[in-house]
Amino acid sequence: MPWIQQHLQLDAGQLGLALVMPALGGLATLPFAGAVVDRLGGRTATRMLISAWCLALTVMASAPNRWILMVVFAAAGAAAATSDMAMNAEGVAVEKALDRPVMSGLHGMWSVGALAGGGAGAAAVQAGLGAPAHFAVAGGLLLMVGAAAAGRL
Repeated sequence: MPWIQQHLQLDAGQLGLALVMPALGGLATLPFAGAVVDRLGGRTATRMLISAWCLALTVMASAPNRWILMVVFAAAGAAAATSDMAMNAEGVAVEKALDRPVMSGLHGMWSVGALAGGGAGAAAVQAGLGAPAHFAVAGGLLLMVGAAAAGRL
């Protein structure tokens, strides 16, 4: 975020407004998430929405101005929130198929991923990697992991 703030010359208020956009994007789309999963099926919805989220991630650091950044942030929030709902629906299906609780383990692995992502971000900053390259690599890796995991649904 500091790189994006500096690159786009955003003051604290402008950056704060941009950082609200993922939540607004998610809130705007969650009422329709169930219909998306019903229409596409959990596996297809998960694949498509994770792909959309990864694409938004790769575009974030390339936004030419704060307005486009806000739109990309909103799209990322929408894709992340809706894909989260689709993944949870798939988790419920897995629990039913296994006839045992696994949701806490799935959410635990999400936390491991968040920790790994934070560590990778810190390592990228320490290595002097710019945000566009870092986000592109992260988005690409997450897309590959997401595709591999979704293929096992």
